[in-house]
Parts: sequence; structure tokens; C-alpha cells
Amino acid sequence: MYRVRADDLRSFLAALLAGCGASDEEADEVADHLVEANLTGHDSHGALRAPGYIEKIDAGEMIPRAAVTIERETPTTAVVDGHWGFGQPASRVAMRLCIEKAKAHAIACVAVRNANHMGRVGYYTGMASREGMVGLGCVNLHGASPCVAPFGGLDRRLPTNPFSIAYPTDREPDFLMDMTSSVVAEGKVRYRHTVGRPVPEGWIIDHAGAPATDTSLFYEAPFGALLPMGGVVAYKGFALSLAIEGLAGGLSGAPCSNGTAERHGNACWYVAIRIDAFGPLADFRRRVGEMIDYVKSSRKRPGVAEILYPGEPEHRTRKSRLEAGIPLDEPTWEWLIAKAARLGVACPKAAHKPEA
Repeated sequence: MYRVRADDLRSFLAALLAGCGASDEEADEVADHLVEANLTGHDSHGALRAPGYIEKIDAGEMIPRAAVTIERETPTTAVVDGHWGFGQPASRVAMRLCIEKAKAHAIACVAVRNANHMGRVGYYTGMASREGMVGLGCVNLHGASPCVAPFGGLDRRLPTNPFSIAYPTDREPDFLMDMTSSVVAEGKVRYRHTVGRPVPEGWIIDHAGAPATDTSLFYEAPFGALLPMGGVVAYKGFALSLAIEGLAGGLSGAPCSNGTAERHGNACWYVAIRIDAFGPLADFRRRVGEMIDYVKSSRKRPGVAEILYPGEPEHRTRKSRLEAGIPLDEPTWEWLIAKAARLGVACPKAAHKPEA
């Protein structure tokens, strides 16, 4: 593993993306999003994604400098088209539009289609939370690239379909739930595959349905599949995934999983709700804070040091990594270094020293 200072990694990734044709503005935005994912401990959505983005640019599947346009709009709804550029600007425009509409009308919903990977959905629901609102968001894969088996099935039929809810509290940090409807994000499997580590049993099955820990059984034919969240009650994760498919794919006008879609991307569904339309924001924050205190006061099971609520682990990880640097796996870092050499982009000096 290597460790890189957040600011150095941000500048480096931005320079790489700009070298591949991105505008300075979108290169900075995408790089910042990836580094923020790393800072919060979601390495599956951090710098690990940069090689895939660059490969899609080189293949003509991700279009730098693509316009983000509003295709349909009412006072409280809209459909945003990303025109197959970076997903982060399209989702940022969508949630910003949600927030502004909710300021005027208490609640708003905006969908996104024709966008590439939008990163970490919790990034966008957190935008609403910081404005004193409830933020909701979910994402599908534009009907393509299924990797999760349905409950009781063997074959890949659905994406990992993440879902996020965020809202403010009077504690630190705000509540932010960000999870997949599968057992785990595909990126977490990809990370272990990249560094040559097995996954825990219960994450994936092989093509015949047997439990598997070898990631090659997921990434090499005949392909295995990820499992829906829930273990013995995985019908719950399966049901949530189907709901997300309809909301993200159906409302945006993008495909839902259907077996014929060919272009991998993200379709998204975002909602912003103005809390003070229901009562004083300070009262909401206090009630949520009291709930958090009460939940954390529970007796702890053996071996558990502390009860944490959604958003708290990320908040602590961010503080730690701002001080110690962001850990990067060797294969990802070497890929980025090689690409930088071809583009003439300077590398962060601190990253040349491997972690002990």
C-alpha cells in the first residue's frame, strides 16, 4: 500500500483527467469526488475508479466536456440528461436543482439519465443535509451490466443498486446512510480482486450457486454473482433493488435491467425535502440527536467497543486520513503512475514511499 496526502492526490487525479481531455472544472470536480470517497473510507468509489474512467474516455464511452441539460421540468420535478459525460456533474446539477426547487416548494424530485458512473450516492444526499433538508437518492446501471442474482436465483439480473438517506442532526456528524441493496458494493469485490485477496463467504456465489470466496469466480467466465443484502432474508435486499430499478431507471426514462441494454452507465433518482416545512428545523435536529444518544446508550455485545450510527465511521475515517494520508493499493497506483508518464503529468513525491 501507498499513502498519499489528500490534496496531492486530488491535484494528481485532476491533472490526469485534464490530460485525457476533461475541462479543468470537471477534472477538479471528479477528482474531488473520488478523493472525498477515499477520505470517508469508501475506497471502492475513490481513486480505484480513475483507471476505469480513463479507459472509458480512451474508448469513447465517456465524453469529456459533455453538456448537462434539463430535458423535462415542472416546478417540483425535472429530468437531467448527462449526455454520457462524467456522472458527477450530472448528479451534482440534479441534486442542486432538487434543493432549489425544495426551497420554493418544500419537496422536489429530479432524475438523471445518460450519465456515466456518478460516484458515491451519499455525496449528493449529503448536499441536501447540509442545507437543512432530507436528501434521498438511488442509482441503477442504465439497464446494463447486472452482477447480482435475484433472491433464489443463480444468474446476474440486477446491479448493486445503492440507496442513500441523509438528514441533519444536532450531533456530529449528520445522519448519512449509504448502502447497496446487494451484500456489498461491486467495487469492494473489485478492490479485493485487484490486491489478490479473497472475499468473505456470503458475498458471492459461483456460476453453479455454490458459496465462493475466490474473486476470479466473479470476474472470469463462467461468471458467478453477488448476492442480495440480507443473508437468509435476502428477499428484502432483492425487493429493495427492484424498487430502485423502477425509481432510477423507470422515472428517468433510462432502461431498467432487461437483458438487452448495452451501454453501462448510471440512472439516478434524487429527492430533497425541506424539513422546516413540517416544523422548526432546530426541533428536528434535537429529536434526532436524542434518538442517537438513546440508541448509542444500549448495552454492548461482547467484543463491541462502541455503537456507531450511519455517517459516524466515515466522519472519523475522514479525520484520520486527512492527517495520515489516503492508502492506495499498489496495482491502482502503478496504473496511474504509468498513465501519468505517458501524459507527462507529475506524480506526488510523497506517494513514492510504500507503506510499511
